[in-house]
Amino acid sequence: MPNTYSGVIIAVNTPKRKDIHTEVEELRSLAESVGIEIIGVHIQNRTTKDPKSYVGTGFLAEAFESYDADEEIDYTIVNDEITASQNRAIEAVMDTKVIDRTQVILDIFSMRAQSKAGQLQVELAQLQYLVPRLKGQGINLSRLGAGIGTRGPGETKLETDRRHINQRIKEIKKQLKVVEAHRERYREKRNRNQVVKVSLVGYTNAGKSSLFNTMAKSDTYEENALFATLDPKTRQITLPSGFECILSDTVGFIQNLPTTLVESFKSTLEEAADSDFLIHVIDNSSDNLETHYDTVKQLISQLNMEHIPSIVFFNKTDIDDGRYYTPGEAHAYVNKDMLPQDILEVLEDFMKTYMEEYEAELPMSEPQKIYDLKRYTIVDEQEIDEEAGTYRLKGYEPPGSWSRRISERNEA
Repeated sequence: MPNTYSGVIIAVNTPKRKDIHTEVEELRSLAESVGIEIIGVHIQNRTTKDPKSYVGTGFLAEAFESYDADEEIDYTIVNDEITASQNRAIEAVMDTKVIDRTQVILDIFSMRAQSKAGQLQVELAQLQYLVPRLKGQGINLSRLGAGIGTRGPGETKLETDRRHINQRIKEIKKQLKVVEAHRERYREKRNRNQVVKVSLVGYTNAGKSSLFNTMAKSDTYEENALFATLDPKTRQITLPSGFECILSDTVGFIQNLPTTLVESFKSTLEEAADSDFLIHVIDNSSDNLETHYDTVKQLISQLNMEHIPSIVFFNKTDIDDGRYYTPGEAHAYVNKDMLPQDILEVLEDFMKTYMEEYEAELPMSEPQKIYDLKRYTIVDEQEIDEEAGTYRLKGYEPPGSWSRRISERNEA
């Protein structure tokens, strides 16, 4: 996207911050994704954020005065989510439109959402963010409307009566409940059929979609852009042994993911939370590899997914095949140009460590049962006993599972 606006970043560095410069550089990338060229960054070291103006008013004045009078600045972008009063205080000094990190992320989500459900979720998050800031005049609508941060609801919708906005929120929630009910029915059907599900999770732009396309031999949308995937995508994949499972791609995580987004995209994130296995994808060429790893692990914990077996795939090793970080869990080094079977073999070997070993003996006269066993379990060994007219198989199965059901049908 060509840059059509200019902007400056304002940030507060408190003792609790892990790496303010990494956060600011990430915000720069986010801003560029929505068409804002960052021409200046201003970071103030403080014990806490100023409740009235985020940073000190003197610091704001210095930032404003550091630019020439003829240097046009369209946006002041704040590194944290701010209140309406903080927005007004910054706006009064900087004389620009003021948006915060949350608004920038919401704007990107609005551009990326393709499905009806995704678009509804983004609009809900935008409206829930804006409603409390419209009370008592809140953010100046003439400043806010028709610009970055309102792509979706738009100026016209925001200037209608707040009751209409609240009514729209109710309508969206009602429509999303229908979507959630449909997804829940799908999950129940999958669980009844004991289909194993694997989900790709990871930091935004870690290359999940490219890896998904390689593993699933698919051609879903992929782009070197933040939040290129918002809508969950699911494909059936077949592992080298013949075992069939479901692979899902999910929305990327990011530092300080707005709470409104976590809540609004709960049903989307639940797609990953309902998985049997997770593949944590990391961009191995990133300068902030450890920060990205920690951020995703924290969000996995927040979403109550830490109990799900997880393997780390260090992706984009075609760009950089160095070994920079060794997590204390299963991991592998991959890239989108590898043979799909090579990547799937790593996944299969990992999955076997969490499955139960079994042995089965099936009559050669019932090939369908043998076919089922190969589809729904990982068959490691098989031999034919011609004298007995049976197949003897050894392998691994999900707990509770298929070999027993097939054997039971055989005995019946």
